[in-house]
Amino acid sequence: MFKFKIFEIPEGKSERTLQLNTGDLDLGEISLKSGTIEIEFNRSLHFILTKLKFDIIVELTCDRSLDNFDYEVIQGYEILFKEEKVEESADENGAIRNFDHASKQIDIEQDVLDTLLVSLPAKKLHPRFLDENGTPKEFLNKQFGEADEEEGETIDPRWEALKDLKK
Repeated sequence: MFKFKIFEIPEGKSERTLQLNTGDLDLGEISLKSGTIEIEFNRSLHFILTKLKFDIIVELTCDRSLDNFDYEVIQGYEILFKEEKVEESADENGAIRNFDHASKQIDIEQDVLDTLLVSLPAKKLHPRFLDENGTPKEFLNKQFGEADEEEGETIDPRWEALKDLKK
């Protein structure tokens, strides 16, 4: 699904759309629900520039309440496949890759996985815990039961005995 034969990509600009369903990507503990990846190829004699636009819905588990909720990933990413040997590199905006000359194809699966996983929030909070700006609401700590009557510091008698030995 994420591999494209180089000779099938026409010279110049072309586009493809991938429809994703549950089970198309292995995201570990995260469930892919649905989504699309719009791919724009720009092919020349020496390189293929691949621009990806993600619009994907995944199901996350809230770190606070353990409730499941849908999270939409809208992200862009570029991959430049070069014909001559280059040192491969990647960052959050794009990557430079080599052609796979043996199979005569380009593979974007790992870049798709990495982009999706990096786009997920570090702290997964259900939308009911977020305000209209997407920042976490104030969380109130509740105390159950009654507080101890003694507010003063109590010292363990064993420490007092040790202090007496020191003198």
